[in-house]
Amino acid sequence: MIVKVSAFVKQVPEVARAQLPDHLRRFQMLSMPWLAQVYYEDKLIHYELAKLPTRFGENTWELGLHFESRQPGVNKRLLTWFDRHLFEVRGALGDHWHAEQWDRGWAKLYTTFTYPTLDTELIEPTGTQLAAAITLLEPLRHIAAQSR
Repeated sequence: MIVKVSAFVKQVPEVARAQLPDHLRRFQMLSMPWLAQVYYEDKLIHYELAKLPTRFGENTWELGLHFESRQPGVNKRLLTWFDRHLFEVRGALGDHWHAEQWDRGWAKLYTTFTYPTLDTELIEPTGTQLAAAITLLEPLRHIAAQSR
């Protein structure tokens, strides 16, 4: 059954929550009609599921860990750490993950994918993908934050 983007982005994080280890289930969530952000201590460092604008292709989505601190140095340090460990991230999550500097001094570790149509059957596998990313990346994010 076809599902609206706004419903999809609200349901996927809840599916992911149920699949996460107990210590990672207490995330907070912010949603807008086209995206959901999942975060722990700092909402500016968050996991994001977003439907990209059509200039990126029809029904193209991004899932990633975004570094949107107001301190560009923090974002750059996290990006540098993850870029050095991208081989391991790709080994666990797939070769389609990328690390890059982004807009406004922000950075991100992310993947993109396309769904021909947005269907309710896609909620579960997308939630599984989000849970896998959080399970792997959240402990690494703590390590990266401690590194200098």
